[in-house]
Amino acid sequence: MNDDEERFVRPDGHRYDAPEPESEQRSKEWVYAALALVVVGLMVLIVTGVVPVHPRG
Repeated sequence: MNDDEERFVRPDGHRYDAPEPESEQRSKEWVYAALALVVVGLMVLIVTGVVPVHPRG
């Protein structure tokens, strides 16, 4: 194992990943924001009764 690899080894023997690039972090932020909007929109539709959760039979 060379010096670069030793930096990534924790005392318990597990490795950790290097920090993500900023562009990848921003990409994930947009995905989470879009997912949050979908969830909030679905919740609004359920609360207003447009999408029935328990259809009356």
